[in-house]
Amino acid sequence: MKSVVSAAVILTLIGGVNSLPSYGILSNIKPSSIEVKSIAQGNHQQLMARVGTALNTPFYLKYGRTVYLPTENIEIKFSQVIQDSRCPSNVTCIWQGQVIIGLDIIKNGQQVSTLTLTLIPGRDALPIQFLDKYSVRLIEVSPYPNSKKAIALKDYIVKIVVSKP
Repeated sequence: MKSVVSAAVILTLIGGVNSLPSYGILSNIKPSSIEVKSIAQGNHQQLMARVGTALNTPFYLKYGRTVYLPTENIEIKFSQVIQDSRCPSNVTCIWQGQVIIGLDIIKNGQQVSTLTLTLIPGRDALPIQFLDKYSVRLIEVSPYPNSKKAIALKDYIVKIVVSKP
């Protein structure tokens, strides 16, 4: 079964299928010839940890994974869940709570910054941080808390978009 799943992922990467959400694995990826060669040689694990995307394109990023913006030579790693005090879906709360995440920004192989983004459910204000000439907007954090089950770090997925204002 594992080889079937690996083959499906590799075929999806090579075929450029965009209908599935990325979750830090599949995205609007157009692999380079070097990446295709790496996949063909069976070295797809490193590629799986660092997927490509483009400016102004929302993408999903799983905790611990890195996304690469090749046109900007920037990597963004979902490195921290600082706080998740969102009101569980099966509880009535006075305050809706918030979720705070940390994103490591890596340029030319060096970490240049850690952005802290806060999302408060039901708020109109957009959680945006600016870095140099880029804006990084946190759109969504999942899964949503439930009082009956704790969320493991590995299960967190964020939806982000990086833009040039």
